[in-house]
Amino acid sequence: MPQYGDRDYWDERYALTESNPFDWLCDYDQLEPLLNGLVRRDERILVVGCGDAPFSPDLYFRGGYANSVHFDYSRVVIARQMERYPDMDWRIGDALDMRFSDRSFDVVIDKR
Repeated sequence: MPQYGDRDYWDERYALTESNPFDWLCDYDQLEPLLNGLVRRDERILVVGCGDAPFSPDLYFRGGYANSVHFDYSRVVIARQMERYPDMDWRIGDALDMRFSDRSFDVVIDKR
């Protein structure tokens, strides 16, 4: 059984898959109407557990939500995403031990 709570599991998974990004549960197209109705383009957004899903670059480039931080547990996937999309703000971290100050974000998205 996969050890989803283990950082090594995710690093190994991303290291073994060169490029097979996918969106868990739903993609940007499905969430776009909801986001457009609830979130302003100038609001600061945190995307938790971003992985290599197309959602993050779609949110940034297609949606125009450039004031966003994309956050994941896996160093491997964040390094890969930083290479692919250097203009975006990618961060490594544990969602159970976040190091952001209070009220750093207006919106938090975790679509898992």
